[in-house]
Amino acid sequence: MEQNQVALTRGRKRRKHITASMISIVISVLFALYLVIIFVPYVYGIMVSLESDYEYQNTIFPMFRSFEIQNYARAWTDLSARGTSVLSMLGNSLWYAVGSVLINFTASTMGAYVCAKYRFPGRRFIHGFAVVAMMIPIIGAQASQLQFLKALGGYDSPFYIVVMLSAVGGTFIILYASFSSIDWSYAEAAFVDGAGHWRVFFQVMLPQVISPLSALALSDFIACWANTDTPLIFFPDLPTLASGLYSYQKVVETYNNYPVYYAGLFMCMLPTIILFTIFHDKMMDIQIGGGLKG
Repeated sequence: MEQNQVALTRGRKRRKHITASMISIVISVLFALYLVIIFVPYVYGIMVSLESDYEYQNTIFPMFRSFEIQNYARAWTDLSARGTSVLSMLGNSLWYAVGSVLINFTASTMGAYVCAKYRFPGRRFIHGFAVVAMMIPIIGAQASQLQFLKALGGYDSPFYIVVMLSAVGGTFIILYASFSSIDWSYAEAAFVDGAGHWRVFFQVMLPQVISPLSALALSDFIACWANTDTPLIFFPDLPTLASGLYSYQKVVETYNNYPVYYAGLFMCMLPTIILFTIFHDKMMDIQIGGGLKG
């Protein structure tokens, strides 16, 4: 009897082990296929960017035959949108991405800290308004945003990043939760030592949310850098690299110079690839490090 029970137990363990192994194999195969689906287009684009125009038009699949590295130099000099050179488009990308992140995050961080740690009438309304605003589709607000921007003179101008300041968006909600989880005893200890409100914010509270703040800032920078819709709608005569290359696609389709176009695309992607490679740990870690949670 005991031997039968032992054999039955071993059989169950063996079946569980086989089932777990099969599930692990299936998951590994699915992830491998997903990796291939993501990776292949990038490899194809790099190979096309190093072809000559003749090779691209006369071969089905790029084969690294000529290795036309000068396509990247041609992209820097030949690609333009609305009479704007690549250098000017790069400058537009920088003021748009960097300016938007700096202004929005300054306002969102301070607003989230005040609403989370100070008691005043209307603080819950501000948080609720931010949550409701996040439910409104972006496309549904663009018409009113455009009229608002034109009325304030920010249309087709770098002044856009000031007029369209977003202090109560998704960043506000995440930072509000981050500041709420920090024990107020840190601030009380600093006040006892003679620190003022500004010093408590910058030297005590802000360092404790650096991890989520950095992750959000990097994500927003990459999103702004790759954004094509916003520049095309709100400042069309100041094309960024992303919107300029999107507009230049019509020229590419006419003259069939895709190798140069792909070279331009990878030049546009390079800053985001570098940032993600250097700071990917920060972007994946939105945890608050250190301190007591209250």
